[in-house]
Amino acid sequence: MKRVITWLALLALLTTPFLSACESSELKEENRGLRKQIESLTNQKAKLLSQVEDSMSKGSELTAKVDELTRVNEELKAKVDELLKVNEELKAKVEKKAPAKMKASPKTK
Repeated sequence: MKRVITWLALLALLTTPFLSACESSELKEENRGLRKQIESLTNQKAKLLSQVEDSMSKGSELTAKVDELTRVNEELKAKVDELLKVNEELKAKVEKKAPAKMKASPKTK
């Protein structure tokens, strides 16, 4: 029985380095894979940051354009209001002259 225990202990001592070497190579391989994933994620982060910066700069440009278009829109609304007033004045002048013509036209018949 002592011999069996001795052989088992000896076998365990001899196989331990091999098992730990296998685990070590597995861990190294896993670490390489994780490093590749980290590198990929870092590249994706850099791309996303540049996209965010581009979007932010475009956003400020668009805000400036919106402000300019709002100003132009207000100017055009003012012009339309002015033209509507002129149009109303012209209609009023035409209406004043039109009844006089209508009275004259039945007399001619």
